Amino acid sequence: MMLEVRNITIGYHRKTIQKDINLKAYESELISLIGTNGTGKSTLLRSLAALQPTLSGEIYVDGQEIHHITPNERAKKVSVVLTDTIAAEQLTVYDLIAMGRIPYTSWTNRKSTMDEEIIRHAADEVKLIHKIHSLVNELSDGEKQRATIAKALAQDTPIILLDEPTSHLDMPNRMEIMILLKRLAEERRKTIIISTHELNLALQHSHHIWLLTRTEPVISDTPENILQNPAFQRAFASEHFDPKKLQ
Repeated sequence: MMLEVRNITIGYHRKTIQKDINLKAYESELISLIGTNGTGKSTLLRSLAALQPTLSGEIYVDGQEIHHITPNERAKKVSVVLTDTIAAEQLTVYDLIAMGRIPYTSWTNRKSTMDEEIIRHAADEVKLIHKIHSLVNELSDGEKQRATIAKALAQDTPIILLDEPTSHLDMPNRMEIMILLKRLAEERRKTIIISTHELNLALQHSHHIWLLTRTEPVISDTPENILQNPAFQRAFASEHFDPKKLQ
């Protein structure tokens, strides 16, 4: 087991969004965190990364409570790709990916031969090796997303958390990112957890689904079982959408 959530409550300034959350995540899994707006997907993801404190409960990574791990050691266990990650448009793709090696280099950020190999390998894994010296602002939206995933790969953590990795992408790129993440989970034995609004893609490509609703405890199950769960139907049914049509 890579990650365990024990009875946590999440929210802001004592405003509870979700409570009594208990979850487990294992290596080689792509887990999609789904739910309607306001159910706490991004809040839970940020809490798992220790970027935001929980209101109660504990989060364990490899048996260690996450807040008892030093920030530098935590950066070797958990990498995060947020929706606002790319702020340095004037960086090259190489520079962006190389930022993932910061937890392993000295304060001078001097890279070893191994660091260089890891950076290039990460670029190659996301099919960006041919653009490794291009500026980030010269990339398409899909390429930018793949570059941030490469940065997480270069960070070489067993757990990767991504907030809405397919947002603002067209359908071919959304599909490509989901296929890439599933492959990385399986081949690199990573625990990859994403928040997403893309129900079809999540159900097609994830090993497990974490379903957040406004009224019920968080549910963890396989995509097949989630589809049959009445809580899924209640969460997403509307006048213009019948979740049963996803089956």
